[in-house]
Amino acid sequence: MKNLQFEKTKGQSAIEYLMTYGWMLLVVAIVGGAIFATVQGQCTQSTSGFTGTDVIVEDFGISDGDLQLEVRNGGSNSLDITRITIGDTDEEHMEVEDEDGVESVGVGNSEVITVEADDYELVSSDGCNDFDLSFEYDQGQLEGQSTSGSLTDSIEFEDA
Repeated sequence: MKNLQFEKTKGQSAIEYLMTYGWMLLVVAIVGGAIFATVQGQCTQSTSGFTGTDVIVEDFGISDGDLQLEVRNGGSNSLDITRITIGDTDEEHMEVEDEDGVESVGVGNSEVITVEADDYELVSSDGCNDFDLSFEYDQGQLEGQSTSGSLTDSIEFEDA
């Protein structure tokens, strides 16, 4: 008779065990979903495509609608940047070009270069956007060199 009583409590104990852990898993799933929904909308500022090249973009940001780039010379000769363009996949929006060179960067040094345009300005946006960035430069006796990469940030072009 005592065996029959033990069989009834064994099933009840298993159901209580499953209910306790079931509620815990439900709470963890809801909290995890809330955290994922909150963090997902953030955009991380980054550059890509410039690693191992002569022109290395170390940092960038916007100031008064203009793009400011911190560029480091990764080559073995002085770097004379002659043209910088930035745009999305459809068209180029901002460009700096000068016959005398936009900026000269010594070996191993960094310089801050401002890219501005009359028709557009950069403003903050809600979404994360990718932009194509290209440099044309002279280095030592090598003229007309170019390199390109991309910028990712929560900014967008706006008509000035």
